[in-house]
Amino acid sequence: MIIAESGQEKYLTQLSNGAVNITADTTGNNGGSGEYFRPHDLLCAGLASCLNISIRMVLEKMNLKYDKVIAKVDVNRTKEDSTIFLYHVEIIGDINAYTKEDVISKAMNCPVRKTLSKNISFQPM
Repeated sequence: MIIAESGQEKYLTQLSNGAVNITADTTGNNGGSGEYFRPHDLLCAGLASCLNISIRMVLEKMNLKYDKVIAKVDVNRTKEDSTIFLYHVEIIGDINAYTKEDVISKAMNCPVRKTLSKNISFQPM
């Protein structure tokens, strides 16, 4: 569970999972400082981190050595009736392109992507 608590500054919000604390805000254009993650950034961060972790798990399961995995995620909300998550994954290391694509395709069903792909509803706790 994530708890969001308002801060003293306009729109500054403290987030906690009980063990880790981070700060969220809006962009500077909406009265926020623009120094912190925006709410949509947090959605992208969840997907990017899950993709990154899942790819590394697949690499390790296949006994493939790598130097670094970079997952980039953005969200396109310009259409009123749909949301598009844009992603790019880079595996840095001495692995051929075909194997890299195979690893990425195996990791595309990461848990956060599965969650975001389901029919979503909202209800009070």
